Amino acid sequence: MITSVLRQGLRTRGREPAVLCHTGFRGQGCAPLARLRLRARDSLVDLDTCPMGLPIGGEGEGEGSATVGLVAVVAASLTDLRRCLTTALHLPPAVHLVAAVLDTPGHQGPLVPTPPGLDEWRGLQELRVRRTGRRGWVCELYFPGGTETAAALDRILHGAGGGRRAPRPVPLGGLHGSQGALWRSGDVSAAGLDATGPVPLRRVTPVVDLVVRTDDGGPLPAWRDEAVACLDVRTTSAGAWENLAHIETVPDLAEDGATRADGALDVLTADPTLLVAPVDERVVNPVGFTRKSEGPMGDLTVHGSHAVVRDGDRILATLPDDGTVTDLDVGRCRYLRGVRVDWFGHSGPVAAVRAVASLAAAGVPLVSGTLPAWTAALGRPLADLLTTVGEEALRDPLVREEHSIRLRRAALRAHGQLARWRCLGRRAGIPLPPEPLVSVVLCTRRPEMVGFALAQIARQRDVRLEVVLTLHGFSASLPEVNSAVTAFAATGAPITVHEADADQVFGSVLNDSVDRASGQTIAKWDDDDWYGPDHLADLMLARTYSGADLVGCSPDYVYLEELDLTVWRSYRSEIPSPNVAGGTIVTDRSVLEEVGGFRPLPRAIDSQLLLAVRRLGGRVYRAHGLGYMLRRAGQGHTWNEDVGYFLRKSSGQWSGWRPSALMEGAPEPLDSPDGASEYTGGHR
Repeated sequence: MITSVLRQGLRTRGREPAVLCHTGFRGQGCAPLARLRLRARDSLVDLDTCPMGLPIGGEGEGEGSATVGLVAVVAASLTDLRRCLTTALHLPPAVHLVAAVLDTPGHQGPLVPTPPGLDEWRGLQELRVRRTGRRGWVCELYFPGGTETAAALDRILHGAGGGRRAPRPVPLGGLHGSQGALWRSGDVSAAGLDATGPVPLRRVTPVVDLVVRTDDGGPLPAWRDEAVACLDVRTTSAGAWENLAHIETVPDLAEDGATRADGALDVLTADPTLLVAPVDERVVNPVGFTRKSEGPMGDLTVHGSHAVVRDGDRILATLPDDGTVTDLDVGRCRYLRGVRVDWFGHSGPVAAVRAVASLAAAGVPLVSGTLPAWTAALGRPLADLLTTVGEEALRDPLVREEHSIRLRRAALRAHGQLARWRCLGRRAGIPLPPEPLVSVVLCTRRPEMVGFALAQIARQRDVRLEVVLTLHGFSASLPEVNSAVTAFAATGAPITVHEADADQVFGSVLNDSVDRASGQTIAKWDDDDWYGPDHLADLMLARTYSGADLVGCSPDYVYLEELDLTVWRSYRSEIPSPNVAGGTIVTDRSVLEEVGGFRPLPRAIDSQLLLAVRRLGGRVYRAHGLGYMLRRAGQGHTWNEDVGYFLRKSSGQWSGWRPSALMEGAPEPLDSPDGASEYTGGHR
C-alpha cells in the first residue's frame, strides 16, 4: 500500500523534486522507499541521522526553501514519527505530503489530522487516510499552493493523539547536533540552531529560551550568545561509559551546574540524570497496561551488538544504540509478567539507562539484581525500586500492578520530557511558569465528614492544589467544621468555604463551587471515600500522557460498610473508557465550560458529565484505581446499586478495611488527634 501511494505521488508531482524520508528503521533501510525509482533532483533522507540546525532536501535547502512536489515521511512507529517532527522543521514546504506509520499498538487510532483554526487549511484540496497492513496507516494531504511540512505533520500527530493539545515542554527549546531531536520529540515549536549561536531573533526576541547541544565526543565550539543559556550533553554513543563510570551517587539537584570557559553549562556536574535524553510520554506510557500475571519473564539484555528484549529465544524488540523504546516495543512486552534487567554489554550506560527508564515509564514491571554505580543516572527513586520486588512476587497480580505504578511514577517524574525540560530550565536559571493549579471541589451535606474529607486532600503530594469546600445546607460555624477547616488552612494550602442553601439542587451547587475555583484544572472529590497521597498526582500524569479531555479512576476497591468487607473488582485500567468513578473526575475548566457545566439535577451528575464530554467529541480516560477506595454505606448515595451488585462483580474479598498498599494507610480526620494505619501490599 505505502509503495503504491508513493509511486502515484512521484508520477503526479510534475517537474518539482521529491524528498522521501524514513525514520525508525535503525540502519536497515526502509523497504517501501527502496523499491522506488527517483530522479536526479530527488532526495532520499534518513531523518535519524540528520542533525538539528542543518537543512534537509529541496533546492533551497531547508526552511524558507522552494516548495517541492512531494514530501513523504515513512516511520516504523508513531514514536519515530513524533521524534522526526522536530527534525522536520528543516524540510521544505510540499504540495503533496504523505505521512505513513507501518505499525501501531492495538489501542492506537488512525492518522486523522486535526485541522488548524481560522482559514489556514483553506488551500487543502484532498485528504486521504488509509489503513496499510493490519495496524499501519497512511495519511495524504494535497495543497496545490503548498504547505509547511512540519506544521502539517504536527496536525496529523495532534489528531492521532486525541483532540486535546498536550502541554508543551517549557522553556522554549533550541537544539543542535546529531541526537538533538531526542530531546524535544514531537515539538514543532522547537528550533534547530547552528553550533555557535547567536540565537536568531523573531522581531526583537530570541526564538528560544534555552539551547541544548549534543556532540559525538569531539569538542563543541564556543557559545556566542550571552542572552540565551546553552547546555551541552553528549550523545548516547559518544564515550558514554567513560562519562558515567565515576558516578557513585546522585548529586543534590540544588547544586548548580558549572559554567565552562566556552559559555555553556556543564550538565554532567549538575546531575547525571540530565545526561539521558528524555522519554516522550505521549507515546511511551502506561496506556494499554494489562493485569495478566501468568505470562513468562522477559529479559532486557544484549544479543549480538544490540540491546534486545526477549522471551527465551524469541526477540520481542531490538533497541537502537540511543536506547529508544517505541510504542510498538512496549506493546510487544505487555503479555510478559515482568522483565529482568541485565546491565552489561549495552552500547553504553546512557543508552541502557534510557531503555530502562522508558520501559518503567510504560509501566512494564522491571526487576534487577545489584545495580552498578552508574545507574545513579536513573535517579535514586527509580533505581531503588528495581530491587524491591522479585520475579516470583510478580505472580500476584496486585503486587505486580502496585510495582508497575511505582515504577511509572518515578520514571515519568524524572525522565518524562515535560519534567526533564523544567529541570534543565531550573539548572540554567530560567524563570518557569508554575505547575498547574488543581482546584479540588468538595461538596458535602454531612458536617461530620468534613474533617475526614479534608484529611484525604491534605496529604496529597507532588501537586499544587486549592480546595473549594461547599457546605450544602449547614453552616461553617459548627464546631467540627470550623476545627477541620482551621486545621487544613494550617497546612498552607488555600481553602475557600462556601455555604449553599439546603434546597439548591446538587448539580447547581457544583457549578457554583467551580465558579469559586481559581485553578485551570478541576478535580471532583467525594466526602466519604479514601484517597491515596498520590491520587491527584497520578491523575495529572494521566492527563498529560493520555491526551484525554477528562481523566478519572476505576473504582477497583469498594468498602462495604454494612458488611465490614473490602471488595476488589479488578477493572481494566489505563485505557480510554466511557466510565470512571465520579469522585475521581479531573478535567479542565474549559471542558466544563464547553459542555455547559454540570446538569442541574439531584443525582446522576457524574454520568451526565461523562456523556456530555463524549457527545462533544471529547475523550475520557480511565487510569489505575489502586489509590482510591469507594465507601459504600447503606444509604445516602446518588449512585443507586445494592450491595449484591458489588459482590457479584468482585475478583477478591477480604474482611475489614483492606486497601492497596498505594493507599499508604488512611489519615485520621483533621479534627482528630490519632495516627494512621498502614498495610504493606499484596493479597491477604
